[in-house]
Amino acid sequence: MAFKVLFLTKDKKFIYDGKVREVRQLEDLEGINIRFSRPMIVYDVEEVDLDYFTENFGHLLVGDKTVVDLVHLLKFSNFIAYVDHYRNKIELFIDGNKYIELSYSSLPFLRYLFAKIPRGILLENTDFYSINPD
Repeated sequence: MAFKVLFLTKDKKFIYDGKVREVRQLEDLEGINIRFSRPMIVYDVEEVDLDYFTENFGHLLVGDKTVVDLVHLLKFSNFIAYVDHYRNKIELFIDGNKYIELSYSSLPFLRYLFAKIPRGILLENTDFYSINPD
């Protein structure tokens, strides 16, 4: 993968350039795709754990991956999940130059699943004025 994405939130900046990391400042923005972001809304149900999802919904397709495949891929990886509501797209940027898209129609379900996967940065798109109200 040869592209870089900078996610700007109100408080933090995250970059994906094959690796997922938080950055304080960047000198060179040439060739970087900038996305204005806010924290993704997720629903964490305390009585349900990650095993519940794999046991009960393991074969459910969320794009070209099943829930089991997705959990195995993300459970021990750093990743950014980015929901683009304008383009009806869910993108996963995973350490090691991995990129996958998930079905936008699976977003209601994924809001519960992502709440149980601890290593991810969960973002949704917003506009410039929401992150810079001044």
